[in-house]
Amino acid sequence: MATTVPSRHRLRRDLLRCVVSLAAIAIAFTVDVDAAQYDTIDGYDCFRSLEGMTKSMFDLAESYPDLSSVVDIGDSYLKSKNDNNDDYPLPQNGYDIYAMVITASDSPHPSSAKGKTLIISGVHPREYAPPELTMRFAESLLSNYQSDADITYILDHTEVHIIFQVNPDSRYITEKYPKTFWRKNQNPDNGRGNCKADEIGVDLNRNFGFRWGDQDGASDDRCDSTYHGRGPGSEPETRAVVDYAKEIFPEEQGRRDDPEGSMNVAFGEDNTGIFVDVHAPGGYIFYPWGHKDRQSPDDDALQATARKMSYYNGYVLWAGGQPDFQYAASGDSSDYMYAALGVASFGLELGEDFYENCNLFERKVLPDNISALTYLAKNAKKPFSLPKGPDIISLDLSDDGTTQDGVQYGIKVTTVASDSRLVNSISGYPDFTETGSQGVSEVRVYLDVHPDDFKEGDDLTWEMQLIDNDSEEPKFELEVISAEGFSSGRHTLYVQAKDRDGYFGPATGAFFDVEIRPTKSPSLAPTTDSPSLKPTSTPTRRPSKKPSASPTTATPSALPTGKPSTSRPTKSPSRSPVTANPSLSPTGNPTRAPSYSPTTAQPSASPTTNPTKSPSASPTYGPSRNPSKSPTGQPTASPSDSPSTSNPTSQPSTAPSFNPSTKPSFYPSLSPSINLSGDPSYQPSDDPTVEPALGPNLSQNANPQPNLLAPTSSDSAEELTPPSTSEAQVTETLRSENASTTTCLSAAVLALSASALSLLYLD
Repeated sequence: MATTVPSRHRLRRDLLRCVVSLAAIAIAFTVDVDAAQYDTIDGYDCFRSLEGMTKSMFDLAESYPDLSSVVDIGDSYLKSKNDNNDDYPLPQNGYDIYAMVITASDSPHPSSAKGKTLIISGVHPREYAPPELTMRFAESLLSNYQSDADITYILDHTEVHIIFQVNPDSRYITEKYPKTFWRKNQNPDNGRGNCKADEIGVDLNRNFGFRWGDQDGASDDRCDSTYHGRGPGSEPETRAVVDYAKEIFPEEQGRRDDPEGSMNVAFGEDNTGIFVDVHAPGGYIFYPWGHKDRQSPDDDALQATARKMSYYNGYVLWAGGQPDFQYAASGDSSDYMYAALGVASFGLELGEDFYENCNLFERKVLPDNISALTYLAKNAKKPFSLPKGPDIISLDLSDDGTTQDGVQYGIKVTTVASDSRLVNSISGYPDFTETGSQGVSEVRVYLDVHPDDFKEGDDLTWEMQLIDNDSEEPKFELEVISAEGFSSGRHTLYVQAKDRDGYFGPATGAFFDVEIRPTKSPSLAPTTDSPSLKPTSTPTRRPSKKPSASPTTATPSALPTGKPSTSRPTKSPSRSPVTANPSLSPTGNPTRAPSYSPTTAQPSASPTTNPTKSPSASPTYGPSRNPSKSPTGQPTASPSDSPSTSNPTSQPSTAPSFNPSTKPSFYPSLSPSINLSGDPSYQPSDDPTVEPALGPNLSQNANPQPNLLAPTSSDSAEELTPPSTSEAQVTETLRSENASTTTCLSAAVLALSASALSLLYLD
């Protein structure tokens, strides 16, 4: 019987894995010893306070000046009135309301050509988790730019706008006086003397100007928790959100002056932009219509998107016609943004409590919903079309393609696509045949250009070949070959699927790096440099001041170089960004400064291989079912009134990655890359060991951990040509491997013991 001997490269990799594991242990036991970088809510160390959130926002803008800026979009009620609450006094008379803009300022795409995503949180201040989730999402986007292909696509082609605290006056009161469970803003509206001290205010999520005042979904009682105010948009916080949304979403895409008179008219598939309002608790996804149990005219696209979000977070649909529609909400933000501005609008109800348990937040709420938000942002340019198409379930790149003289000329690409997996993932719900039964008719590969930017005759694309016609998830394969050799540096492959009705789904990207080295022996071919495929060690565009979380799979991902195009400056927002970091108090008056300055994109070489032409008609892979109508709808609920008392401390992950690139451990297979570990299909995580991305306890000056496992060219040679071995060498190698494992375990025990002892001396 033949004996297999691990190569020296494999053995070295195992030893490095041991070192990485020890580093992770050390970080896990020491992170909470350091003082928190940002102020948190008393008893809830995973949630930054109003003060901590504001400082985090300005710190991010300072750390990523080419990717982010801060805009002052308006004032809270108390600041607009220069007033205070005598029963629950604030340290000052109100606060500014800020928006953060996240996009690549040196992208060749101007602001007018970018998709827009607007996310708001903190509308109801007693909901602790939403602002922290949106801040972690911002951190995820910024820290993974240039190391994750899909996130890089998002920031190059999309502007993500986030308003972390819509209702800062009441957020301060809720944090300092948690027994109030404050929901509304601070406008007394003649409620003083008639209502209890903690019952005054207007419910901002009943104050928007669509179906305002419907008694089925709001209240005209000033003391009621859903009091809608004196008129549509009567509150300064509501006006700040609406005015800002009107600035960023295109006016020419069918904005309606009389949205109530056009309720039954669809906007069509050319509209752009996504809006998300994040609330808690409940475990729901909502979308129009929310003011009644009835579908909107664009229900196919909205319901398909919500169902696909559910694939990542496991939530059910609170929507018209769905079994989990709870009650009507009139004058809410989601209905307004869709009906008046023509934007694909959604909402989330996170977790299980107003004051969410930190362990549940870090373990499940955070990872599942970052994934859902990332999927949403990928669709921002075509939100009424892309969700109807098939999704890429897995994308594998391997270096076992065409070689000559030991160098690589071809990349083998394997992908699985599905028209049904994401959209039909909700347990107990009927299949959504309107968009999930058409099958996959075609899958195409694009080299160094995203499908959105593809130009016939200039860029390269190939149709993939079917190798496994699975009834639900067909598998495709193709070898991408460069006849003259790939140019040195980073390259990107994008894959996109199309269904039988002609709908394309969102593209998924992967990258690989090529290192040029001379051929080792003469041949008949000209003696030119030849490329060799080599995994990248994830060069980042700029050093990050915050460490990124360690991945859980061996799936690297990163940035496309893309097809070069003429660089044009990104238009700055009409509002001037706030660049000065105010004092710890979130109400400092920031100085204003000009927005992004454009830079010139550097072109990169691309292969000369001619693309395969697309056939005029394609076969359909997967099932074909007769469509049947399915329902839809929406909410904004808040179940229990008892706060959670558990408050485990946030454990940010800063351990070095096993992969050539780092991405958050919770991040699903939205942007897979060179992947030798099989299908990375994702389901919402129940793993209590999943660590959060960034968060309030990170040291701002920490540097990303180095990638210890990126192989060198000599490592690759060892892997290609294993040394011949005798039985004695076999025995010695195995003995060395066992010894290294024992050493690793011993070191781990020592590390754990030392950490346990150190905990005895903590106050």
